[in-house]
Order: sequence, then C-alpha cells, then structure tokens
Amino acid sequence: MRMLTVFWFPFSHSFLYRFLHTGVMNDVYVTEHLARIGILLDYSDDRLLFFNAEKGLVLFTIRHKFTDAAHPAFALEKAGTLTLCTGMELPEFVKHS
Repeated sequence: MRMLTVFWFPFSHSFLYRFLHTGVMNDVYVTEHLARIGILLDYSDDRLLFFNAEKGLVLFTIRHKFTDAAHPAFALEKAGTLTLCTGMELPEFVKHS
C-alpha cells in the first residue's frame, strides 16, 4: 500500500503545504489561506491532483500508476474540524488539461 501525507504549516505571510509520497517530500508555498482544497483522482491518466478549490489553481500533482483500488483516508493531527464534500462538478481547468 502506498500512502500520501499532506502537512500544513502556517507562517506569518504564507502557508506551507508539504506533500510526502514514496519518501519524496515536496513543499508548496501559497500566500493566502486556502479555505477549500480539492482532490481529484484521475485513475485512467495516472495522476492525483490537489488544487485550490475556489480558484482552480493546481497546488501539486502526483503521477502514479494505479493498479488496484484507491482508498482515501483523512485524519487530523490535532483537534479540529474536517469537512468532506463529494459530488462536485469537475473543475474547468481539469477538463482541458
């Protein structure tokens, strides 16, 4: 089983999203707090995208050859709230990428 871990670190003027997958760490800095992060699994094109769900900007893409079912799991490191929304329309930027 392969896992992807995403960490979020707030700084005074930016936010760091750290993506850890198969031992490789990738840091993405953004200047605004993201209220909603979209996750899109494109199983047939072997990619997993994380994007700013309000602006449609891709934060990070993982290329991976999916051979089995994908099972998402979400957890918070500290007490807080996590809301999952499903059934969203496919974002325009994904339709044309």
